[in-house]
Order: sequence, then structure tokens, then C-alpha cells
Amino acid sequence: MTTLYLIRHAEAEGNLYRRIHGQFDTNVTPNGRRQIAALARRFAAVPVDAVYASDLTRTQTTAQAIAAPQGLPLRLEPGFREINLGVWEDRAFGWLYAFETAQIQCFNQDPRHWQVEGSETFDDYTGRFIAALERVARAHDGGTAAIFSHGAVMRGVMMALFPEADIPHCDNTAVTCLQYENGRFHISYFNDTSHLGEGLSTLSRQSWWRKDGKRRDTNLWFRPGTTALEGLTPPDGETFTAYCGETPAGLVVLGDGGKAGELRYLGLTEPYRRQGLAVQLLGQAVFTCRAKGKEQLTLTVPDGCAELQPLLRQMDLRPDAQGRCTMDLRLQVFPLLEPVCM
Repeated sequence: MTTLYLIRHAEAEGNLYRRIHGQFDTNVTPNGRRQIAALARRFAAVPVDAVYASDLTRTQTTAQAIAAPQGLPLRLEPGFREINLGVWEDRAFGWLYAFETAQIQCFNQDPRHWQVEGSETFDDYTGRFIAALERVARAHDGGTAAIFSHGAVMRGVMMALFPEADIPHCDNTAVTCLQYENGRFHISYFNDTSHLGEGLSTLSRQSWWRKDGKRRDTNLWFRPGTTALEGLTPPDGETFTAYCGETPAGLVVLGDGGKAGELRYLGLTEPYRRQGLAVQLLGQAVFTCRAKGKEQLTLTVPDGCAELQPLLRQMDLRPDAQGRCTMDLRLQVFPLLEPVCM
């Protein structure tokens, strides 16, 4: 019998900035790194023989929670990648909920029947994942393997393996334990997040996954160009207008600083302030600059600008003496935040 731990990656940029990412490569967030530290503590006394991950950056980073403390090599397996989302890759969720409502509801609630141009089908992605899972299970018969993968593909795989079960969405770093014996998989436990303390959960701050429909998230999308908005006075630069549905809600202005992109301005109109939406404006800046090959994003915080302080704390950004903050945009596998005693 083989014990398999299936673990979703830590909070990544798409989760935070509210953009849909399948095989689009991204980093984990500062909160994601704290989730990884908590996951490492959970597995500190759990023997594991092998660690696998999809070949995307966010899973490789999360896998450090087990691979690094136990001195195990990280084995990359493309079969454990997230779904190829085709034309949806790096779309803002705000766009999908505004203009492709039926399709995003199908993706969330009935993935067996979801498909868009260029994407994998349910049978495509569950088939290549299960084939890889069986290879790992047979290779470590009598042992234990940890597999780091992605939320949507693992939910589909659980639906395919256990069609009678109600399979919910899973939080970042959620752990599912399977047993493989005589060519069959059995669930020991599913989507466990007991290692996440208060404030670390990603899903606790979002509502899209809830079935009761009592709460709704506010998701933005972006269109190039400037729109005159009351209360906002942006400087010159490459400008994007943020929309909530069809309503203009804010502005992002970028400049070119050579190897770095410059975030010259971000602002929201009064109805959209104090809701934690500024991070979605920051996300538009991050992905625009990264697509242009920029290695950094800089922003200067005006004196007394209290509105930016929650965003700076969320991103672990600390202004220098001139009020300038710098974000590293390069894709990278981060080390553990702290050592874990074995």
C-alpha cells in the first residue's frame, strides 16, 4: 500500500490579484510563504519518502515545506500541472464574471462540462494526472509520497476517482491523503487545513466558492486607456481603467524605468474604496510590467498617504528613506521562511 499526500500550492499571485491562472506561471505571495511555513510545521514529524510537484513555480516553492526539511530531492512531473485554460489564461476574474458568466459558473460548479477555446477537457486533464499519480503510487509501493499540485485539476481528479462524492473547492496548502492498494485509490481524509491558523486562509477572505450565494466578491477587470473619474487626478503614463462590471471604478498608471516598471498612480472612486480592492490594481501593474520583461516594479509612497498602508503591509513592502518601494517581479522558487526542526 502507498500513502499519497496531495497538497495544493500556497497562495499565489492569481489568488491574490484575482486573475485566473492555469499553466500560466506565477510566484507565491507573502501570505503564501507564511502558509508554507505552517505546512512545514505540520509535516515536521511525518516521514515522507519522495516529493513531487508540477513544474510550475508556485508548486515548486510550496514543495519546499517537505523537501527541504527532510533533505529530499524535488521531482518535477508535468502531469501534475494545473488545467490548461486556453484563452482564459491570465484573464481577470472581473472580466469572466461580467462577460462570460455562464462559463465561469460552469467552471466552478460543473467542470465536467466546461471548455473554452484552446483549453483541456475534463478527460484530458484528469487522465494525464491520474496516469502520473498511478506511476508515483507504484514507484513507492509500501512508502509515502507527497505531491504538490493545483486546486482545479485536483478537484477534477477527485471527481473522476470518486464520482459519488461531493467534492468541494480546496484552500491553498489544503492536504488530501489517499491510500493506493491493488490498483485502487481510497480517501483517508480530504482538503484538511488544520495547519492554517487564523488569518492565513485564502478562501476565508473570498466568497466565490460558497454555495449559499449570500456573499459576493468584487472582482475588477481592466481596459487600456484613461477614463475621467470623479475624485481621481492621475499623472501622465500608460493608463488602465479598472471596471466593476461595466462601471469604471479606478485607474492604474505606469511608467518606464528601464529594467523596472514604475507604478505612478493607483486610485479607486469612492464607492470602491476601503474594500481591499487596491491589490487588484497592483496586480494589473505587476502582470503588465512582467509581460514587458521588467524585473522590478517601483512605487513611491507620498507623505501621509494612509490609504496605501494596508496594501504595503499585505505585500510586505517597506518604503526606504525617500518613500520608495521595490517589488521583485522575477519568477523564483522561494526558500522556507524559517528552519523546521525534525
